[in-house]
Amino acid sequence: MMSSILEDEYISKKGLNVSVKSVLEMRHLIEEWEDLCKRSLEDVVYYTPTYALALLDTVSKGDHVRFVVAQDGPVLMALLPVVLARLPIPAIRAAGSAWMSDYTYGTMPLIDRTYPTESADAIIDGLQTLRKGEWLLPASNIDGPCCQVLTRALGRRGIPWSITGQFERASISKGKTFEDYISVCINPKRRRELERCRRRLDELGEVRHETHTSGEGLGQAVQAFLDLEASGWKGQQGTALASNPATRDFALAAFASSDKSLRRRFDLLLLNGKPIAAGAIVFCGDTGFTIKGAYDENYSKYSAGLLLEVEVIKSFLSGTWAKRLDAATAGDHVIDQLWPDRISVGNLVFSTSSSASSVRLSIYVQLLRLRLRAKQWLKQKLKR
Repeated sequence: MMSSILEDEYISKKGLNVSVKSVLEMRHLIEEWEDLCKRSLEDVVYYTPTYALALLDTVSKGDHVRFVVAQDGPVLMALLPVVLARLPIPAIRAAGSAWMSDYTYGTMPLIDRTYPTESADAIIDGLQTLRKGEWLLPASNIDGPCCQVLTRALGRRGIPWSITGQFERASISKGKTFEDYISVCINPKRRRELERCRRRLDELGEVRHETHTSGEGLGQAVQAFLDLEASGWKGQQGTALASNPATRDFALAAFASSDKSLRRRFDLLLLNGKPIAAGAIVFCGDTGFTIKGAYDENYSKYSAGLLLEVEVIKSFLSGTWAKRLDAATAGDHVIDQLWPDRISVGNLVFSTSSSASSVRLSIYVQLLRLRLRAKQWLKQKLKR
């Protein structure tokens, strides 16, 4: 049974109204929510209304998710969806964490960029009042503005915090021509391999790159992606989006719906009119997040997926449709060979306990590190 504080509203130290709302209540604040996304200090597509609700309606049923929100009158100033632990154990199991799913690759809150300090303080107020103890914000962009303003706010309050499980995520920003990118950012061996694959593919017929952002073309591109993913090893393992009604419904709601509040872009590489590779990009602000990709495994020796990626990079560097692309990966990925920039990602953890918070956090961090090592060890064993 959740505490009654979930239904209460109170005033933060900075004068913002802080409350915790249900998914149903957030549906009545869609316009305000979308407006906050436009004003957010950092682009966070996973917590935009269309993307988040697509998940909450399908894959991650939303009855266990609550939204910590800060408002200045009717205006949303900050937002973070969270999940409370059923049985929190001091220093062992977190009091709660930012809500995350298998299709969520970052958990930074939406924070108003005009008043970032006050908005970050309000989020911490909400978490601290909701439940004291250890809190976890997984896969945070630790060098990004949201994490920076949060950790400064924690420091001002004397709340201990730490970063665990760091890794580098690929990214690419504007600034180079495509020709400069090809000559500088891709090593010569890889460049020759890709050129050879493209020549061999051209010998099989007409190779074409298509982009779809709306309407019937977008729907057909989404279906092509679903079919390609299901035809490969993910389909055989039952992890393709089309393998499960819930994940398929999520894909259609997030990628193919007529909702124009979430920008989508699907890129296809076609051979003689048949899609052999597909990639999904969803946008928040000026950032595109490459959520999903798939290719026809019959053309794996031609590197069809990487050839499509080169076409996307060419379009990105020569176009105006985004200022930065985020790989939306959870660690090492084949895309690292092509994208030159890196984002430092890690789990932000802190303790709002009123007693022995530093000791509790230290124990909890050590347990997180042990769990990560055990997971990595098991992964290596399974590869052998």
